[in-house]
Amino acid sequence: MPRKIMLVFFLFISEFCYAQVVVSEFNLSDINRGGMTKAQAEKLLVIALKYQKYDLSLDGVFVDGDLQDKHGNPPHPGYYDFSLGYDTSTAGAIDYWGLFSVSSQTGDIWEINKCERIIFPQLQKIQQEIMKKTGATFASEVVQRRGLGCTDE
Repeated sequence: MPRKIMLVFFLFISEFCYAQVVVSEFNLSDINRGGMTKAQAEKLLVIALKYQKYDLSLDGVFVDGDLQDKHGNPPHPGYYDFSLGYDTSTAGAIDYWGLFSVSSQTGDIWEINKCERIIFPQLQKIQQEIMKKTGATFASEVVQRRGLGCTDE
């Protein structure tokens, strides 16, 4: 029995420490009422991808944030779009792992090919702080979220 208690305690402490590291990796001080920059959105996405167990340290893995329409606008107003993929000289083609949209106002993150929202407690803490700075809420983004083709309604 004491062994189980120690294991549970260790897991709790590990998760708590990881949560603190994740939150501290993201600099909230530069976010203003206008929302996140593309660079900040990418940093938040990278934190979420690491949490989702994507190995971003592999040679050939990339996050491409240069997604825009023919007029230079992002495909989803209010969101920054990023593709995640893998490319090596030995591969016959680029392997795309996902297409992600990050809200500039709330930090809401969606994998839009699968229509899956990325949610975990540490990310939610960061998102709450972003929303305090921008004044936006998930509810205020319903219209923009519909533009992704994915909703939580």
